[in-house]
Amino acid sequence: MGQAGSCTGGNEGNIGTVGDGREVSQVEMQERIRGWLGEEKVLVEEVRDEGSRFRFLIMFPRDHYMEVVQPLETKDLVLILSPTSVSPGHREIMERARPEHRAEFIWALRFVMNTFAVEFEMEHPENVLQKFTITDLIYEDGLTKDRLMTSIRKVWKANLQVIWILQKEFGTPEPEQKEPGAEGVMYM
Repeated sequence: MGQAGSCTGGNEGNIGTVGDGREVSQVEMQERIRGWLGEEKVLVEEVRDEGSRFRFLIMFPRDHYMEVVQPLETKDLVLILSPTSVSPGHREIMERARPEHRAEFIWALRFVMNTFAVEFEMEHPENVLQKFTITDLIYEDGLTKDRLMTSIRKVWKANLQVIWILQKEFGTPEPEQKEPGAEGVMYM
């Protein structure tokens, strides 16, 4: 293990303190998070990718996939992500709506998401919501099991709010099959 505050690259070296004030390495942080997710029975799998130090696919609540990620470019930050694709049925309903109604809907979503104190991105060409991602950030000095699970719940509640607003504004289309290759993608 390296000196406090130093980093020897990759997953080695001390990165600082976590929640309880104890210094931890990158590997210890990853293992701690994996353990907490396992204890809460939300961990689905660890996903390897070039853009992150670690990425855990989780299911919270049941049937809703989210991710806990530490991007490669950060050593002291963990992201809770909920990427969601809007179902083709909902997109078709929105496309048929008046342009003014669609614009009002997108603005309403922006205002509501701001009240959740989360980061969010929306893909909405011509004000037809295609996808959205809700994200919360936890810095390593605030990382505890309580903070992690609270963040996961907050991201879920924000995601649920978008779903409810969409259903209230545009109704619920007939049930449909997911598009091929859409495994692990949350549809609403």
